[in-house]
Amino acid sequence: MAKDQELIGKKFGRLTVLEVFRTEKGAKQCRCRCDCGKETTVYYSNLVSGRTRSCGCLMKENQHQYRDLSGMQFGALLALAPTEKRGPDGAIIWKCRCRCGRICEVNERYLVRGYRRDCGCGCSKKSEEKRKGHPVDLTGKTFGELTALYPTDQRDKKGSLIWHCRCSCGREKDFSEDVLLHGNTVSCGHVREENGKKLHKNLHFVENSCVEFLKRKKRSDNKTGHTGVYRTPYGTYRASITLNKVRHNLGTYPTLAEAIAAREQGFEKYHKPFLDKYEKSEKE
Repeated sequence: MAKDQELIGKKFGRLTVLEVFRTEKGAKQCRCRCDCGKETTVYYSNLVSGRTRSCGCLMKENQHQYRDLSGMQFGALLALAPTEKRGPDGAIIWKCRCRCGRICEVNERYLVRGYRRDCGCGCSKKSEEKRKGHPVDLTGKTFGELTALYPTDQRDKKGSLIWHCRCSCGREKDFSEDVLLHGNTVSCGHVREENGKKLHKNLHFVENSCVEFLKRKKRSDNKTGHTGVYRTPYGTYRASITLNKVRHNLGTYPTLAEAIAAREQGFEKYHKPFLDKYEKSEKE
């Protein structure tokens, strides 16, 4: 109970702990006051883990935030401007212009997820059917290392025509029209295999760990700007580090600065001794 009393007065997100108690079933809960002035009761585990950060006002505020879709095309719909209206799920209702010229209002999620692609006139569907019915003649055209030989009688799940192609290496393989035109594939796969082999030759592996990967600054998909530190869906920050294919969890923290500090300590504990040992062996 002494530790529970130490929580009183501490702040987690927007919540300040007023009281810590247990229910009749033994569940530990905290009575808190939110920054908005409202009092609420939350589970202790949700509070300290960062899953609960407010009385609910934070979620309501986030519902009013929106991505700027202005000028973006979704099928036959052109997003013009956000309205003051909200859908049942709290999503922004956007004012759009259809290809047929009609103005309509569409839920943001329906636009982004492709549920709505026109005002209801069906012009988006008609355009898609027209494209499927009149495929582009790719015969003899090259796409990277691939040359389109002839169309097959098959289509992919999206309705794109499948073409039989010959790669510069001599291998023949089928690819969809969309894949060829959009440049998603440039060979039968041998270019990727060759690049992978070249990359592997230039890398140094010790005890299942790549030295170059340990030294890299951050991954391209990292959004915090710091290697091994990621923002959770609950607004907290998680730190981790990997060595010899084993991922070590360094904890979850309410602030980015704390997570970065934990990651730096993890580097000193796991990566630095490994790298020092490698560099020493290279000098010898």
